[in-house]
Amino acid sequence: MVRLNRKVIDMRELTLPETSYLAGMLLLSLVLPLLMSARGPRDAVMRKCCMKTVWIGQALGAIAALAVLTSAFIAPYATAFGVMSCICCALVLLRQLQAGCPA
Repeated sequence: MVRLNRKVIDMRELTLPETSYLAGMLLLSLVLPLLMSARGPRDAVMRKCCMKTVWIGQALGAIAALAVLTSAFIAPYATAFGVMSCICCALVLLRQLQAGCPA
């Protein structure tokens, strides 16, 4: 029998504010895809242009969520960053949808 020596990774427990930060960011992650599906263009070229904005917003939200999981000290700042990035990407997406998604 082969025995592997592996380090045990201790995971910290999340506090109630950290859990609510993650829950709020999870709900905000639905804003951009739902906005795109409700008001999105039917043309494939325009849709591809607008999807870049949705993916950028999702990536910034994921980075903020990872920061919340990583450090309790930066959790409020990471949540503020995630909320602001979602709002900014939603405004950019609305502007692109009104203008016809210029490249």
